[in-house]
Amino acid sequence: MSRRFTGPYEALDFLEYEWPCHGKRYHRAVRDCRAALSGILSTEVARASFTTACAEASLACSDGHTGCATELSGNPAAAPQH
Repeated sequence: MSRRFTGPYEALDFLEYEWPCHGKRYHRAVRDCRAALSGILSTEVARASFTTACAEASLACSDGHTGCATELSGNPAAAPQH
């Protein structure tokens, strides 16, 4: 399953409602996406945190100029629901 994120709002929504695991980099990505939405951090910082969280969660992520396309690896049905 492939997803494309065009900004911190979409990334934060995915992090909060569909994310498969909650490690240290996940929490940083949530914090940085919220800060980007508030204008405290740049969207580039939030994007970097999100892609790092993808790596922590073993999600394939290709970061491009139009957004981050993320593909879930493994069984998405096994992901915890929030």
